[in-house]
Amino acid sequence: MRILVSATFIALPLMALGGCAGGLSKDECLYADWQAIGYEDGARGAPASAVSSHRQACAKKAGVTPNMSAYLMGRDEGLIEYCQASNAFTIGARGGRYYGVCTGPEEGSFVTAFQQGNQLFALRNDVARAENALANAEKRLQEINHQIDHAEAALISPATPHLERVDILADLKNLNEEKQRVKRSFGPLRRDYELAQDELADYRAFLAANGPYPGALGVTSAGY
Repeated sequence: MRILVSATFIALPLMALGGCAGGLSKDECLYADWQAIGYEDGARGAPASAVSSHRQACAKKAGVTPNMSAYLMGRDEGLIEYCQASNAFTIGARGGRYYGVCTGPEEGSFVTAFQQGNQLFALRNDVARAENALANAEKRLQEINHQIDHAEAALISPATPHLERVDILADLKNLNEEKQRVKRSFGPLRRDYELAQDELADYRAFLAANGPYPGALGVTSAGY
């Protein structure tokens, strides 16, 4: 089972976040509640640099600049809501990103919770990929069998010209070779699928024994 929960295992990207900042209209810029906008940015984990998008949009559309003190006050309030371990776990479990905005004593627990949630997300993706690979192989085998049936019917048809029969025989040879390759792939593909399922089940058992975080119970269910 792959359990990666230490802060040393996952590099968290510190990327600029665009979001809906550039979408402010002229009126929204003129009458903006910058504390509320800051709160929204903080509550969604946007970095402080997100305000630059607001600044550019409002300078262009309305010739105004954000009230930085109000914005930063609101953002700090939003970060209190965002920087909770239960929220971090949910973000990670849903494949979200963390932009390094949590500081102070809560940062370590936030990062650990995010990584645990992100591990759950990765293991679920492993199961989905393995399941899709197996389903695609089964679908391809059905297609090959259909093509073989069609080619064999054409081969014995009196209406098929002799020269065309030669091409059909070559096609049948290739199809049968591919059929054998696909059939041989089923064993490894099934093993990959079963292994991915086992790792996910083991990790869910780990979370059940070691958490999960309060408020994040739903994300460890079968739906996640």
